[in-house]
Amino acid sequence: MLPRIYLLLALSLVFCAATSSAQGSTEAGVLTFQEFSRRVSAYYPKLKAANSDVDMALAQQMQARAGFWPTISLSAGYRVTDDPVNVFGMLLRQERFSSSDFDLKRLNTPARHQDLDAGVHLELPLFDAMQTIRRMRSSRDNLKSAQAEQVFTQMEALLMAYDAYINALVLQNNALIIEAVQKDSGRDLKKAGDLKDKGMILGADYYLARVTFGEFTRMKNELTRQLKAMNTLLNILMGNRLDQGWVLTGVTKVKVFPELEGRQLLETALANRPDITAYTFRLQASDSELKRERSAWFPHLSAFADATNDRDRFTQSGGNNYAVGVKAQMMLFDPEHEGRVRAARALHEKIASEEHSLRDVISADITRELSRYDTLRDNMAVLEGMTEDAKEGVSLMLPLYSEGRKSITDLLEGRRAYLSSAQAFNSAMMGIWTSESRLLFLTGTLNNEAMRKIAEGAGL
Repeated sequence: MLPRIYLLLALSLVFCAATSSAQGSTEAGVLTFQEFSRRVSAYYPKLKAANSDVDMALAQQMQARAGFWPTISLSAGYRVTDDPVNVFGMLLRQERFSSSDFDLKRLNTPARHQDLDAGVHLELPLFDAMQTIRRMRSSRDNLKSAQAEQVFTQMEALLMAYDAYINALVLQNNALIIEAVQKDSGRDLKKAGDLKDKGMILGADYYLARVTFGEFTRMKNELTRQLKAMNTLLNILMGNRLDQGWVLTGVTKVKVFPELEGRQLLETALANRPDITAYTFRLQASDSELKRERSAWFPHLSAFADATNDRDRFTQSGGNNYAVGVKAQMMLFDPEHEGRVRAARALHEKIASEEHSLRDVISADITRELSRYDTLRDNMAVLEGMTEDAKEGVSLMLPLYSEGRKSITDLLEGRRAYLSSAQAFNSAMMGIWTSESRLLFLTGTLNNEAMRKIAEGAGL
């Protein structure tokens, strides 16, 4: 999942770089993890989309409830006709009918007559074949599904912020290590060059040492580029200008990580993952929609009331009429009904299949992440010991080098061993901290409080 997220971020980087205005680099600012996490959550476009989904679900729930309420409409019209039936009716509705209107000539060939009408129509559903009730059930479940997706997306934002920040912090720490190693090695290599010129050391040792020093420089340049790219990534996640530099706070700590059991993690995930909860409610909503479509052909019963006013001219009074009643309607042949039922059934089956697929993906993700976690946990003590041994070895080699008992090549090789083990240890420490947070994410237990505890434990 996370590789796909970083791919999207990379694409976002290309887009932002193409559209942002050219601006000079700014002075680096201090960025704490808490502030970074807050900015990421505030900017994260996917979370904004999830919030909009919740708003849409609320609106759909309001629309579903409206099925219980009466509808009221106003109407107005104007007609001119010499049709005998219409003229006869107009005169009656306008309360202007007189005995002279019974004249056969006027009945058969009436003069042109006009009608101005205005009215109010009210209709109240009494029984709609459970359509409104099932719409309300499905809208309620869709709202709960959207809210669960919103929680899951918030978890994604927290995990993304933590991963990016701790990766950047480890790169920053590695840069300090390489800077110190290169500085000390450069000083010693200069002295070795002076001794070579005086014929006091072998040229072979000096040039081999220069190769090792060149490796330090290459690693420093590579890490500088990585830091620049990571800094840009931090700005993208915050929706910030790309050239803003940051200095991160905190020093990652070492702790004893507990042994975890895969079955327990999987059970926790199936019970707590918000995306599984979202699918559960989507299934319930689709089931309600399927039942609604199946019963759509049942009779519908509603009460109605009409009140109208008809007149010949605006300046004249007219006739006031009303009608109240109950009407029933039943669709005897609906050619689309079977198609709607089949579509609703297919959607229900699709959601069920997607839920099963998600459960399988969760099981596989937890298995892979737990394996990574266990490997890093087993290697932490080894890498820490290697780093301390390499540091002590360089410390003991310095006086031997000064006494001429060790060559410049030996000294720089010792520093390379220290640099390699220190970077490996830092990477493993970063890896196990991020692995712990990912396992919380995968089990659905990552929230603001859990992230606060992880960040404090990691020294952020």
